[in-house]
Amino acid sequence: MKTNYDRSPGGYRVHWGIFLIGVGAFVLLLQLYHQSEEAVRQHTLSTLNERIGIAESLLIHPPTGCHLLPRANMFAKDFFQNLEPDHAPDFSLLSAWLKPEYPSAVVAPREIPEIYKDAFTMGGSIPVTEFYFNQAYLGNIEQLPSNVWTKVSVEEYMESTKTTAKYGSDGLNINIGLEKYNIFVAGKRGIVIGSEHPWVEAMALRAGSGPILTVEFGKIVSEHPMISTMVPKEFTEKFLNGAIKPFDYGISFSSLEHDGLGRYGDILNPIGDLQSMAKALSYIKPGGFFFLGLMNGDDSLAFNAHRVYGKIRMPKIMAGWHFVDVIMGGGQHLVIMQNRNGCL
Repeated sequence: MKTNYDRSPGGYRVHWGIFLIGVGAFVLLLQLYHQSEEAVRQHTLSTLNERIGIAESLLIHPPTGCHLLPRANMFAKDFFQNLEPDHAPDFSLLSAWLKPEYPSAVVAPREIPEIYKDAFTMGGSIPVTEFYFNQAYLGNIEQLPSNVWTKVSVEEYMESTKTTAKYGSDGLNINIGLEKYNIFVAGKRGIVIGSEHPWVEAMALRAGSGPILTVEFGKIVSEHPMISTMVPKEFTEKFLNGAIKPFDYGISFSSLEHDGLGRYGDILNPIGDLQSMAKALSYIKPGGFFFLGLMNGDDSLAFNAHRVYGKIRMPKIMAGWHFVDVIMGGGQHLVIMQNRNGCL
């Protein structure tokens, strides 16, 4: 029987040589493939890092001259005398803007999940007590009280908040702050973070403010010509798309301390409050003012109701800001700051 195989010693050597050449070619192609794959991976990472860098740079204001006011006299104002904000947040501004702003798919938990305990307590340094709420109306107009702000209702608040306000005398301190630093508010564009009723907006309008945008967990319809409203997700998308320009000043009173606790249907986020305040470094102009009302005392977390800010967490929520003044209240003080982002 004839065969096509050459069984002679020389024939075996020829076929073995061809086999080795084939194996070598395959190995070479495999190496080239992996090199190509690595090159593509490196190029992808490089492009991604470049785009992240570009995105991050867009959130940092171009360098400009700012007039940062000297700190007011803090005599007899407890730990505010020695309070120094952290130089910058512990995270990037981009990561702050990418924080989840959509409603949670689960009911607000009564206890902090084990996986989050260390982060919520900052390594066990902040004590936790139980104080539970389930007010999950994030983005839902049906469940938000007074979801339509009429021109008349805003004007009524403009009159009533001369002498009374939510949170009593603590809330009225906003009037003092707006009067003391009126030059930075009158005729300027402002933003209010967290407001179920337009009492803060009414104070700002009475102080001569220009147009105001309110960003609130629940959806609100404003019929007042000087007030517009958005939910956080809408605000984030429009700002990052360039549809909203930075504001001259911002106000938030008794709002950020709830951020990330799940109380209002938001996703659990141990640094939600810090990220929300860090975002203001982008949407407030360099040197612009922020009036921040927070519960102050010994650091603590009443889950899921609110946080109390003391010497541990207060410098972090003020990270990146220039500390100007504080209007002392009972349980909530009004901290007044200027934005250092972009200031030469």
